[in-house]
Amino acid sequence: MINHGCLKKAVVCLGIIISSNSVYGQEGVWNGASRPALTAGGAAIGQPISVPIRTNSSPITLTQGVDQTPIPQGALTPGVPPAVPSNVPPPSGFGNPPPPSGFGNPPPPSGFGNPPPSGFGNPPPSGFGNNSPYVPGSSGMPLDRPATNNPNFLESAREYMGNGPFSGTTSRKLFESDHAFDNFASPTTNLFLFEDPRALTEVKPMYIYQTIPSSNNTLKGGNVNYLGGQARVAITERLSFVINKFGWISLNPTDQQGGFNGDLSFSELWLGPKWTFWRDEKNNLVAAAGLTFEIPSGPQRAFQNTGNLSLTPYVSAAHSFGRSSYGSFDVLSVLNWNISTNNARSNYLNLSAQIDYDILNWHRFYPMVNFNWFVYTKGGESSFNFDGVDLVNFGGQSIGGKSVVTLGPGLRYKWSERVQSGIGLDWAVVGNQFLQDFRMSIDTIIRY
Repeated sequence: MINHGCLKKAVVCLGIIISSNSVYGQEGVWNGASRPALTAGGAAIGQPISVPIRTNSSPITLTQGVDQTPIPQGALTPGVPPAVPSNVPPPSGFGNPPPPSGFGNPPPPSGFGNPPPSGFGNPPPSGFGNNSPYVPGSSGMPLDRPATNNPNFLESAREYMGNGPFSGTTSRKLFESDHAFDNFASPTTNLFLFEDPRALTEVKPMYIYQTIPSSNNTLKGGNVNYLGGQARVAITERLSFVINKFGWISLNPTDQQGGFNGDLSFSELWLGPKWTFWRDEKNNLVAAAGLTFEIPSGPQRAFQNTGNLSLTPYVSAAHSFGRSSYGSFDVLSVLNWNISTNNARSNYLNLSAQIDYDILNWHRFYPMVNFNWFVYTKGGESSFNFDGVDLVNFGGQSIGGKSVVTLGPGLRYKWSERVQSGIGLDWAVVGNQFLQDFRMSIDTIIRY
């Protein structure tokens, strides 16, 4: 008779044997039943960051694995991650769980739980110096040495300022004129005192013919001729050096009893620095300040040696406005204060203005109107009761408070930006008892 208890045991054993054989017959890839849900975001590996080792802080006990086994302090090497023992099982919840023991399943794939790959956490690449700090995300650029394309202070300041009034250009050649304001036309009258505010490099030959008014009780008419030139050098787009007056002069009065013989004589020498302190390319506005030294280096016969020296500080400016398809207006102005260093020479203030029109914005034809005003603030020590403003400083006495005002048209033509010609005509409408009745000024500019 069959024992039912033994039969049940035999069926259970047979089922276990069949199950184990079917499991062992599957492919040699071990798959976990499920993965525990992660409680934190995925891990990401970035570029290594060197962190200085803190030696003055309390030691920190590092642990690893499930059993929180402490890592000996001597096993840590700066810049090298600690090796993970191969016999420490991974923590619970990390990766797939191990297969049930006793079923003969193959071990997990090799490499699981091994140390990180070589280079992980190592110092930055060699070739930049071990002591150079690094910026994350900078591809290992060291901070203790400048990059080859780092801008200097002036370039950084220019970039910070943008295109405002204190900006400049970086493509300028040595001694090259400031071509950011080529729309302006240089003055055609009062050439010695009416200074262009731009930093320019140029030579400017000129000729001036002036008639002496017959109302002058001493000279009783005649003429004055001047032949000479000017030169300017733009050291930077702001700093320039100007030779305002260099040439020869001839006084030819009708009455030559006062010692005027009409000989051609070397004129006074005028020169000095100029600083273009305002450059606003956006609004087309430029301004400068300068100082002219008037040196009486000529002979007595042409009254080119009066006194010792005069200093003339000045401010000049230029601005464009009213632009349309027909053209645009330009206004230039200057304010001079002539100051003698002794009592032999006379002193005066000068204000000059020019309004021109750039026809069709071609930067070629510039018809203009000119205004010049001179007011004497102090007379000199000579016996004359008049003076000669920019051509001759007679040092006339008792002329303080007297004025000379001239008006007239002019024209500037630019053959190109490098070669320009100008002519200016002006008549004395106030103070025609002085040296000027009519003046014609002709010049040619050769500009770099």
